[in-house]
Amino acid sequence: MKKGDRYKGFCVREVVDVEDCGSTGVYLVHEKTGMEVFHLLNSDEENLFAFAFRTPPGDSSGVAHVLEHSVLCGSQKFPLKDPFIRLVNQSVNTYLNAYTASDHTVFPASSTVKADYFNLMAVYADAVFFPLLRPEIFMQECHRLDFDDNGKVSLQGVVYNEMKGNYSSYESVAGDAIETSVLGGTVYEYDSGGDPLEIPGLTLAKLRAFHKKYYCPANCMVFLYGNISTEEQIDFIEREVILRVASSGKKAVYKTRKNAFIKPRLHAYGPSDEKEKKSTVSCAWRIEDTGLSRSQVAMEILFLGDLLWGNDSAVVSKSMISSGLGEDLAPQTGEHISIEYPVVNFGLRGVDSKNVLKVKKTLYATLLDVCRNGVKREEMDRVRMSFEFSNREIKRFDGPYSLVLLRRCLRGWLYGEKPWETLLFMREYSALVQRMDSDPSYLSKMIHRYFLDNKRCSLVTVTPSAKWSRDRAKKERETAERQLSEMGEKKARSLLKKMHDFQDKPLSAEENDLLPRLSINDLSSTVEKIRTSEDEIEGLTLFSNTEPTNGILYFSMAVPADCLPASDYPYLPSICEWFSQVGWGSLSWDKAVSIVEGTTGGFGAYTRSATVPDFAAKSDCKKDYVGRDWVMFYFKVLEERAQDAFNLFSDCILQTDFSDTVRLRELVVAQYNSISSLVVPHANWYAAYRASCSLNHAGTVNEVWEGLSSYYTARKMNGMDINEVSSVLCSIFKRLFKGGAVLHLTGTKKGISSAKKILPGFIRKIGMKNLKKKRANPESAFRALTEIPSEFCEEGVKGPIDENIVVPGTVGYACRLIPSSPFDTRDCIADLVFAHSVSHNELWKSVRTVGGAYGVYLSTNSDSKVCRFLTYRDPRPFDSLDVLRETAEALVQKDFSEAEVEKAITGCYSDEVFPRTPASKGATAFLWELYGLNNAQKARRLKWLLSIKPGDMHKAALRFEKAVKNPGKGFKTVVVCTKEMILSKSKENTGKIIKFSV
Repeated sequence: MKKGDRYKGFCVREVVDVEDCGSTGVYLVHEKTGMEVFHLLNSDEENLFAFAFRTPPGDSSGVAHVLEHSVLCGSQKFPLKDPFIRLVNQSVNTYLNAYTASDHTVFPASSTVKADYFNLMAVYADAVFFPLLRPEIFMQECHRLDFDDNGKVSLQGVVYNEMKGNYSSYESVAGDAIETSVLGGTVYEYDSGGDPLEIPGLTLAKLRAFHKKYYCPANCMVFLYGNISTEEQIDFIEREVILRVASSGKKAVYKTRKNAFIKPRLHAYGPSDEKEKKSTVSCAWRIEDTGLSRSQVAMEILFLGDLLWGNDSAVVSKSMISSGLGEDLAPQTGEHISIEYPVVNFGLRGVDSKNVLKVKKTLYATLLDVCRNGVKREEMDRVRMSFEFSNREIKRFDGPYSLVLLRRCLRGWLYGEKPWETLLFMREYSALVQRMDSDPSYLSKMIHRYFLDNKRCSLVTVTPSAKWSRDRAKKERETAERQLSEMGEKKARSLLKKMHDFQDKPLSAEENDLLPRLSINDLSSTVEKIRTSEDEIEGLTLFSNTEPTNGILYFSMAVPADCLPASDYPYLPSICEWFSQVGWGSLSWDKAVSIVEGTTGGFGAYTRSATVPDFAAKSDCKKDYVGRDWVMFYFKVLEERAQDAFNLFSDCILQTDFSDTVRLRELVVAQYNSISSLVVPHANWYAAYRASCSLNHAGTVNEVWEGLSSYYTARKMNGMDINEVSSVLCSIFKRLFKGGAVLHLTGTKKGISSAKKILPGFIRKIGMKNLKKKRANPESAFRALTEIPSEFCEEGVKGPIDENIVVPGTVGYACRLIPSSPFDTRDCIADLVFAHSVSHNELWKSVRTVGGAYGVYLSTNSDSKVCRFLTYRDPRPFDSLDVLRETAEALVQKDFSEAEVEKAITGCYSDEVFPRTPASKGATAFLWELYGLNNAQKARRLKWLLSIKPGDMHKAALRFEKAVKNPGKGFKTVVVCTKEMILSKSKENTGKIIKFSV
């Protein structure tokens, strides 16, 4: 296609070279309806599409969010109750989701299989343009009156409970308060996701009107990415949308009140289960009327953000942390550039009320000092290296990289810019560098423009408050009681029954086959092989993977943790996070951080423990590196800077001693605050770690390193004398490297060849020896590390629930472990397909659709021979555990059909052939070597997957029912919930109650 061409009613407005994306950008507009299409055409076989709509909210009822959920619950061509989850169950998608942003809603999906791609597009197109929006779906997804076993009324609904979970997180509430403080008069002063206090005011009529107004061709932007031709995609859009819509509609307008007042100071509150504590204090700036393009503004504030507070060594971060006005940087600090009026926040967490005004005064003084004196050269080098890496490195972020491009594209497209303008990263970056190089005062001008001279600024204080939480809970109860009084119990129960009857009505055979799907014959049985080379350098094993990394070299050094005593294990995650942030030798911590990030893509480390599958334990038992506990040190660097990187890394290893106790105290406090804020929003995973901690060695160790036990370690360290912390960490760090190492490289042939020449000198310099045997630590020593301190526990009566973790908030989370078949067996693949099918059918219906939980998952981890049941933002976590038991009993009687099994196989298939980036291929290969996995085993899994039959599913159901009834030792059940949810029956059935306070 070329500019000016017309095809199926679309006019090609532009054809541009989008060099940063390796694509040709084709921009089309449908002349009759106004629908816009932008296609990044390239050779990538992982194609992605997205339907995006401008959906500016007029209140906080969550109408856009509820609509996003509801359109995926039945449409004209696919009048099912749950087409979305059926697609998840039976497609080979590499991404399938939808999201509601502050002012728009997006429906993206991707696949590597062309037929599957168009199947996904068919269902999504029908869903967004022709949804049924039935009353029962509105009750299910939005809000309804429900009754517990005692007849007590409450409000329920999937979106309602999701947002109750959001409002249970202090950091989330604080973030909303800070951002909206400067967005008065715009659509952003409302919560597009929905405030649980306002969601009950939304009606089905308002929902349908919102859809009619905004989900129309004139207001639709279609983003396409990949190698499927533009013409073929336009053919599809014309056939499935353009020729069927009754009206073009109108393009949405983002309205802004003129002269909207921004409060110079605002005090807000957030959830807490204790008395009020120290606050988060933040300065927020609204960026507006700069006279510059959106792309230029975005680039400049991203650059400033990285330079001024991108890490702890950045000039503003360092100054503010060392001021003593707060405990650490507020996690809300950053730049929000994906809205019409970008917002920049900088704040401190843990601020006393007497220091609120001092925060702003000190911040502005620091910014003024930067304007006068500039920044150190190594800081500028750090930022420039960061931007270089962000342009070169190929990444996936919970999905294909095209998702990142989609979001970048919408930054400008939504607000009137050409869709490719915000994709030209290097053009804008190069232009900024040129402006700064030609005008020494340009940095000062930017700081004045966006911050010092910007009057659209608010100083926001957010304080944790138990009263705030109680008041909201009271209002929620009052709303439910008022609605019941107005409606009457008879009508409320009648509507509830109608919804349940709708949910329980079985699908006909014809309805079951409505959604388009691939057949098993369409799926390739070939697995992409990862080719790994093994060498020995200076007596150390070196693995390497040659990949097209775009000139980046990735280095990893696995150091055995299991040569240390068990008592050292709790401190290893802190060492991983801090070893490169405390300085070494003559380098202060801030200079060291700047030099490292100005030379490399960053140093890092993480802990790793996993179970070796039975087959690998037998065949690889003589390999001294298989099945160990590791600390994985790593860095990434441009190939031409590899020698500099190895020099820095060796100096860091040899000279780090954690002796800067002032810096160390900052890190200890920041770590404690960070982990404290993670437990509630990610409670499902903390429940999973607790449930696994008695299962096997890896389960125990991972609970110590990443589970709730790590919170109590952080709490303990926060209360220790800082000199003691320094001594402990230094001792462990020095002893850690005496255990030897295994090395790994990922890069181009040239990069690896160059690195191999550098490695001998590096190994000799740090004195690294052959891998040592692991220490004979008794398992009881590790198990003791998972015991929660007694002052936080209340012993109950031993029952079906092993632990109940009490947290602030209004929703719960449940986790139960169940025995499963061993790895690398056909039964384990049958269990995988069975769990996938049950998770997306029976459990989805009972726990999410009927029960109102936001999420429910049943998944296998066959190397540990375990199946994990999890619920997320669940209003009835105890009931969900009962549902699991009842489901297991019912499935024994189920007659699995061929079609049903094929759908589940297809749904599992994408996980087995998931596209990997060059870096992730190398990282995967290294972990395979360390835990006894290989290409042959991967091929067997895929072969077994494609051969699973209904009989295999029935046998899996029998195993599952037996395992649920009699799980055996080590398979725990853990519930995370609020204290209001702990009824007398749960106390009687809980072995231990853990009281977590933030």
